[in-house]
Amino acid sequence: MKYLPYFLIAVLAFCLGWCSRSSTEGKSGIADTITSLHVVTKVDVDTQYILFPVPYLAWIDNSDTIHVGDTCWHLREYKEYQDSNYYAKISGVSPRLDEIRVYPKTIYETKYVYRDVVSKPKRWGLGLSAGYGVGRNGITPVLAVTVNYNLWQF
Repeated sequence: MKYLPYFLIAVLAFCLGWCSRSSTEGKSGIADTITSLHVVTKVDVDTQYILFPVPYLAWIDNSDTIHVGDTCWHLREYKEYQDSNYYAKISGVSPRLDEIRVYPKTIYETKYVYRDVVSKPKRWGLGLSAGYGVGRNGITPVLAVTVNYNLWQF
């Protein structure tokens, strides 16, 4: 019983595939398949380095010092920039950003909006009234539900 949904899905998929196939009987010379040929040519390039004997005039050591003969130059730069909005520190042979601190100015505004809610007075009303009324037995006390209409609105 627990395999019944899987079986029904498989039967449904088979029936849809069977019904969607086209018959090729009586259709000679008509093809519904397009054959395309795509040729990819891959060229591998091999690089060969040919070294020839030349004396070293200068060389770079540890990427921050250049040696030329007996002298050496340190190329590493250290700089700091700062303002009230940021602090930045850069260093290196070709300087790169090491550290940055940003101090954004944030302004918080609070706005209070006051609105007077004026409701329109109602002309019609429904109420409960008590009093005296004239009936079959003469003047008797009465408790009644009444519908009111206001002539003047204040």
